[in-house]
Amino acid sequence: MALRLTEEEARELMRRRSDGKNARIGIMDESAGEPTAPPKRSKYGSHRTEIDGKKFDSLHEARVYEELLLRVKSGELKTVLRQVPFDLPGGVRYFADFLTIDQDNRVTVYDAKSEATRKNRTYINKKKQVLACCGMKIVEV
Repeated sequence: MALRLTEEEARELMRRRSDGKNARIGIMDESAGEPTAPPKRSKYGSHRTEIDGKKFDSLHEARVYEELLLRVKSGELKTVLRQVPFDLPGGVRYFADFLTIDQDNRVTVYDAKSEATRKNRTYINKKKQVLACCGMKIVEV
């Protein structure tokens, strides 16, 4: 059985295939009348969250940030830094979720991880590299 398309249908099909946004057929966008891709589920099922204009990869990460901010306001910590990069040997780059400095100028690295992401082999290797190269232990919360 052959598929028969008119020239107009063929052009429309080629346009959809060449347009990255509409490459996958999904839900119809009522305003534009074109299909849009369904929302993509994240690898571990987390939901992006925004608090006070700051975007976080998960609700858990946002809550950890709020707790650390309370510790800053109480005077226990001097500051909290977000998404701090560590350049590791071999061109590897690790982004810590949070880095805190306490009143004694001690630096602590925090990472908001679920049980599933704690078992990720890539994360485990990066965690070991940070300890070996920078002498900093990552606190998982």
